[in-house]
This record gives sequence, structure tokens and C-alpha cells, in this order.
Amino acid sequence: MAALALDISERFACTAGGLRRARALTRSAVGPVWAALADDAELCVGEAFGNALRHTRSGRDGGDVGLHLYALPCGPLYIDLSDDGPLRPGDRPAIRPGAGGLEAESGRGLLLIESLTAHWFYVPTGPAGGLLCLTLLTTRPSLR
Repeated sequence: MAALALDISERFACTAGGLRRARALTRSAVGPVWAALADDAELCVGEAFGNALRHTRSGRDGGDVGLHLYALPCGPLYIDLSDDGPLRPGDRPAIRPGAGGLEAESGRGLLLIESLTAHWFYVPTGPAGGLLCLTLLTTRPSLR
């Protein structure tokens, strides 16, 4: 089996400071391996972490978010963010209708993730937890 080009896991307090540290770790880890992907990876982590802060129990006092970045040398880049589960039981991340509208004041995070990733999905992890999984291609397909 090939060695991973990237394999980093860390937990962060689910706070604005934790979000900044998660973004910085993403940029510093991804940049040396795929410089062209660092902006997209950092933006996706920031949006996903922000959603965890606002919409999951991780955003409550003492909550945290796990970040795992991993990839084979040929890619793709996988980004997993784990949280303490939704504030409302059964709630799942979804792109809201009208999220990209000019009048929308919020709700663009998953729309941005959708546009930057090859795939994303959310998996409940037991009675109290969730995992958002993102896949970013390390090479862009041709637009011919």
C-alpha cells in the first residue's frame, strides 16, 4: 500500500479561535503538497467548521470539532470534520433553496463546499455525533 502524502488529525475547540487554527492547519498542511488546492481546502474547512459552530452541539460551551486531512500522493484530498451532532435531532446539512440568491444573508457555506468539492456527504455517528466528509480533486478536469 502506498504511503499517504498527507495524514493529519487534530481536535479544536469549537470557537472562532478554533476555526482560525483549523484553517491555518489546513493551509500549512495542504499548501506544500498541492499549493493550487490550499485556498479551496482552507475555504471548505472554514465553512464546514463555521456550520458546526452554528448548527451543532459542538458550538455549545466545551464543544469541539475534529479535523482529519488525508490523501495518497496521487490524490484526491479527503477532509473529514467530526462534530457533536445536530442541535435538533435528525437535522442534517443541506443546501437551502435560495442560498445563492442576491438577497440571501447567510446559507452559502454548503453551496461553496458543493462548488469546490468533487463530493461531500454527512454521516451521523451514533446518537451524538456527525461526520462531514469532503473530497477535493488534486487535478482539475479539463473543461473542453
